[in-house]
Amino acid sequence: MDKPIATDSKQKGIQKLAVALLLLLTCGVIFVLPNLVSEPWISGADQSQRASVPSATVVSPSTAAQKTKYRQDSQTILAEIIQRRDRLINELGVEQWGEFEFKQAQKAVERGDQEYGFGDYQDAVNSYQSALDGLTKLEDNAQSLLEQAIAEARVAIENSVLSTALSATVLATAIAPENRTVTELSQRASSLPTVIKAMELGDQLVALDRLDQAQQAFNEAVTADPKHKKAAAALASIAQKITEQRFLGHMSDGFRALDKNRFTDATEAFEQAGSVYRDNPAVAQALAQVETRRSQLWVSNRIAEAAELETQEKWQQALEVYKKLLATDGTLTDVRVKQIPVTVRADLDTRIKKALSDPLALSAINQFRRGQKVLQDAAGIRNPGPVLQQQIAELRQVLKASQTPIQVLLTSDSNTDVTLFRVAKLGAFDKTAVSLKPGRYIVAGTRIGFRDVRVEFTLTDQGLDKPINIRCNEAI
Repeated sequence: MDKPIATDSKQKGIQKLAVALLLLLTCGVIFVLPNLVSEPWISGADQSQRASVPSATVVSPSTAAQKTKYRQDSQTILAEIIQRRDRLINELGVEQWGEFEFKQAQKAVERGDQEYGFGDYQDAVNSYQSALDGLTKLEDNAQSLLEQAIAEARVAIENSVLSTALSATVLATAIAPENRTVTELSQRASSLPTVIKAMELGDQLVALDRLDQAQQAFNEAVTADPKHKKAAAALASIAQKITEQRFLGHMSDGFRALDKNRFTDATEAFEQAGSVYRDNPAVAQALAQVETRRSQLWVSNRIAEAAELETQEKWQQALEVYKKLLATDGTLTDVRVKQIPVTVRADLDTRIKKALSDPLALSAINQFRRGQKVLQDAAGIRNPGPVLQQQIAELRQVLKASQTPIQVLLTSDSNTDVTLFRVAKLGAFDKTAVSLKPGRYIVAGTRIGFRDVRVEFTLTDQGLDKPINIRCNEAI
């Protein structure tokens, strides 16, 4: 029985020794190892591939200082690497144009991480610097790649190479998405299919001599991309080709209209020809022919019109026609001769109409005498027409009526002092009557202590419907 007890005691002693050794090793890992190794800023190394690093039992102060400097250098380089990496990815789209070089830089970072993990700090610094140099070169190349992409996009768009235009603009957009030139080229590239389709259609229509439709097609191309030089050149070329065609067509239309005395149509056609082919002397000559033919026909028609107006005794209108004719061409002798008697009749017609328009004015002696002179002149016309005969009869009637007195009845209150202006002071009365020639009159009333009154009335040859009442009854 003593043997087993001794064996158990021995085993327990071995276990205690093992536990003590493990505790000692743990303290070494916790307190010594962190001073020798620091984790890198960029994790990329495969931790499973790391070999066990033998713990140094003794580290000299100079070695510790050197390793501290390498760690600081690594951290500084890693900080700049992170900035350039983020800028290349987020702002310059490096993965679309420099993926291989970018991955090489990433691999250099991962290699530096592994070297850092092994404690090879100087090698890690070299790897990190290599990665930073690669990223810096990529960033420097971005501008040249952008310029190259812009140039390729312009050439491809102009030559209608859609695939190249799209790839170049995609690359340029990835590098500089907010660049105005890049934005414009991207828009032009998106419009390129429309331009290509319209240009092909335009060429086909030109071959079929359907020039107007071809012009529309080329215009569609220019509308889709106003800066496309070949589209603009094609549009200008087709416009030049149809210039003569349109010019001759308008000129032919103009002469056909002129032969039929359709002057407005002829003028429009010749002017359209002039708008197509400016400063062409043929247009000026054609327009001159239109005006000559128009003038001749207009003179003939106006003379016939004036003759018809004379027949209708519309003298003033006939005179205006003759005046227009002479204003157009002062050498028209026949028109000048015809104008003389028409002028006399037009003046007489105006005087008669003026007298008839205000018959009340004829009650004044000077106006009455003028009316008598007009009547005398009208009666002296030989072979008067029906219009003049009617005017003479009316004028004779109004002249007679203007001098025929008409009785007017006035009423008052026997307290109002009444005055009929330009006739007589009537005084106070209850009722009175006066004889007046047709005309316009004013009667006024006054009374002490009362507001004055004033009445205006017009007297015609038909008399008044009711008496004129004039009385002051509003006390002041």
